[in-house]
Amino acid sequence: MKRLYRILSIALVVAVLGGSFGLAATASAQAPTATVNTGALNIRSGPGIGYGVVFSVYRGVAMTLLARNADASWVRISLDNGIQGWVNSGYIATSYPLYNLPVDGSGGPVTAIMGTVTSWALNVRTGPGIGYARITAIANGTSWTLLARSADSAWVKLLLSNGGTGWVNVNYLRLSGPVSSLPVEGVVVPPPVTPPPPTYRTHVVQAGENLFRIALRYGVSMWDIASLNNIHNLRLIYAGQVLLIP
Repeated sequence: MKRLYRILSIALVVAVLGGSFGLAATASAQAPTATVNTGALNIRSGPGIGYGVVFSVYRGVAMTLLARNADASWVRISLDNGIQGWVNSGYIATSYPLYNLPVDGSGGPVTAIMGTVTSWALNVRTGPGIGYARITAIANGTSWTLLARSADSAWVKLLLSNGGTGWVNVNYLRLSGPVSSLPVEGVVVPPPVTPPPPTYRTHVVQAGENLFRIALRYGVSMWDIASLNNIHNLRLIYAGQVLLIP
């Protein structure tokens, strides 16, 4: 009986230890994570500030750690929305030793993708859509360095000759490489809101009135009334005329 009890005890210990090792193995198999510990953090297409910004995240956002550069000053990460890129390791918080991450050597020089204009003149805008303000136009046959693309790959961001950037419709470019190889630009300025047209008061001219008296009544300049109503001779108003008052 004692022998049977001892065998059962040993079996129980083995089962407990086996379960513990199984839990440890499962835990170790989980990908390491980190959180942003600065106000806003740019995710770039490569390990350095010379690479384009793919997306931006804010304090407390969690990310999965995938790889590092040689000195672990930059790490390649993945977000829950599927976006991947590189972040400066000085701006993330993690308990995982970064030197345990595999070294990713893909951070070498990036071959630029060029776009050549195929339309007569192509509008460059402040964001990826016709609702954004026009910056300039670029001529047919000129070639430009492409920096990023919109999520649907319908618009691309290019580098202008003055050092600025802008967005153009990809349908009017001949590309030197696949548009899918460009990083997705996730942060753009929303299109400007067009203010509603100004509303004016109206005044019906009465017999014996002139612009001077009407201007005094509304506390505005008679010249402003004349300009708004395209009146070139201040004396040429008539009874029943409807005037816009600024």
